[in-house]
Amino acid sequence: MNEQTDRRFTMIVAASENNVIGASGDLPWRLSADLQRFKRLTMSHSIIMGRKTFDSIGRLLPGRTTIIVTRNLDYTFEGATIVHSLEEALAACASDEQPFLVGGAEMYRLGLPLVEEIQMTRVHVELDGDTFLPEIDWSEWELVSDQRHPADPKNDFDYSFQRYLKRATDN
Repeated sequence: MNEQTDRRFTMIVAASENNVIGASGDLPWRLSADLQRFKRLTMSHSIIMGRKTFDSIGRLLPGRTTIIVTRNLDYTFEGATIVHSLEEALAACASDEQPFLVGGAEMYRLGLPLVEEIQMTRVHVELDGDTFLPEIDWSEWELVSDQRHPADPKNDFDYSFQRYLKRATDN
C-alpha cells in the first residue's frame, strides 16, 4: 500500500504472451473466467479507463464507479465521471481504497509509474492484434500469485491469473 494513504492503485489487464491486449477495438479471445475475475475484483470500486476503452465496452458496468479520461472537453456520458487527465481521475476517486486502471494501452502507459499492483491474466498464446501492453520493467515487480488454468469450452486458451506487487525502492 502507498505509505501516504490507505489505498492501492491497481492495474488490471489481460495480455497474450506477445503482449496483445486488443484487436479492432475488442478483446482477441473469449475467456469467461477472466471476465468473472475482472467483475469480482473491481466490484464496488472505481474503474478508470480511456475513452476508447469505454467506447469498446459501450456501457456503464454495474456496481462500479466509471471514470473516463478523455482529451475531448465536450465529452459526456450520463452516469460516468468525465476527466481530462489521470491525475484528475485519481482525485475523483480519492475515497476508494483500491481504484482500478482498466485500459487501454495509453492509460496503462501513463498509469504504470503510479500503480502499486498489477492483476494480470496472462493468455498463453501469441496472437495478432493492434493494441499492446506497454513495456513493463518486471525487475520492479514481485510475482506474489500465479494460478495456471487450462483452456475449456468457455475459455479459448490456457491462461494464468497473476498478481504482482511493486517492489520497495531504496529512496
